[in-house]
Amino acid sequence: MRRYDLVSTLFLMVLAAYVSASGFRLGFGEWREPGPGFLAVLSGLALGALAAFWFGMTFAKPQGPGEIARRFIADTGGLRIVGLTAAALIAFALLLGPLGFPLTTLAFMMFLLRVIEPQRWGLALALSVATVVLCVVVFQVWLQVQFPEGPVSIHTIRKWIF
Repeated sequence: MRRYDLVSTLFLMVLAAYVSASGFRLGFGEWREPGPGFLAVLSGLALGALAAFWFGMTFAKPQGPGEIARRFIADTGGLRIVGLTAAALIAFALLLGPLGFPLTTLAFMMFLLRVIEPQRWGLALALSVATVVLCVVVFQVWLQVQFPEGPVSIHTIRKWIF
């Protein structure tokens, strides 16, 4: 397992360097006026930092071959969780257009909080609603990102709130 961690983190560090260099070629801009490569540079630097951290952790805490994977699969039902999460992400992508962003995100968060990491109904509902409201306020109101609206649109939510 250690060998796979080393190879994958080295690959991610090379990818991070490529993304950052491509971002600089596009033009970083300034902090007050970001250029087209601004996000690519920051993403590449973040990816590189996380990969370097994981690379260091690989040497700091050596484990036997396959121990982490065996423990994940045996102790937590890892394959089931990974499969359900992948299916939920695919369903999210397919339902985003017809149902719109708020309803799809609410259903996705409820699924994650009830099935993948079981929480009480009240907590799952509160966190799901808070996530939807926060995402709508940040992305649709503040950043003016256009998401599929579906039957519950930002305009409907604004009427409910204001």
